[in-house]
Amino acid sequence: MEKSTKYLPCDGCGLPASPEHIAERVHRLEQSTQFRPIHIGTLFVALAPPAQSADDFYAPAASKEFFTPFMDALEIPFAAEKSAADDDAHTADLAKLAEFQRRGYYLTFLSECPLPENVESADESILRLGPTLVRRIKFNYRPKQIAPLGPNLFSLVRILQRDEIAPVLTAGDGLALPIPGTGPQDWMHLFRRSVTAGAP
Repeated sequence: MEKSTKYLPCDGCGLPASPEHIAERVHRLEQSTQFRPIHIGTLFVALAPPAQSADDFYAPAASKEFFTPFMDALEIPFAAEKSAADDDAHTADLAKLAEFQRRGYYLTFLSECPLPENVESADESILRLGPTLVRRIKFNYRPKQIAPLGPNLFSLVRILQRDEIAPVLTAGDGLALPIPGTGPQDWMHLFRRSVTAGAP
């Protein structure tokens, strides 16, 4: 009779995790730590990292679907003209991440690991992982302000405002800031105004 494998919960997402899952989380943390500011001015918080590790923001991401609009919205340009050479593109992306760090920005996630699809709603994930995120922000990140990103983080905004860890940037009416590149153009301006107005 075969024994069933019992996995311990992952510290990053709270779900049972294989050794491979844990190794991927550690790798993501190592990548992001390279670009963590000593003092975080603005902590951006999104729901979860992408499913593919190659698309992680701090990799730098192979897919530019989030990376490029986000950097553009923050008006962080390439250090030099981007050529067709992969090495040049990689170097340019690293320069953007370095500027992101220099400005005191840091991106983290409610879940430090990709969340499985169709298992729970965003609100359920927030209810389950919100207290852990609050502790991370209070005792680890200690930012000057927090900027939740995404249309599904309304309940997270309320949690962060209730705990009064730091000022929370919103798009008004308790809505999280839009993820650049996913909404109407006027939301891009709203994103920039909110981040600039709240900049330490």
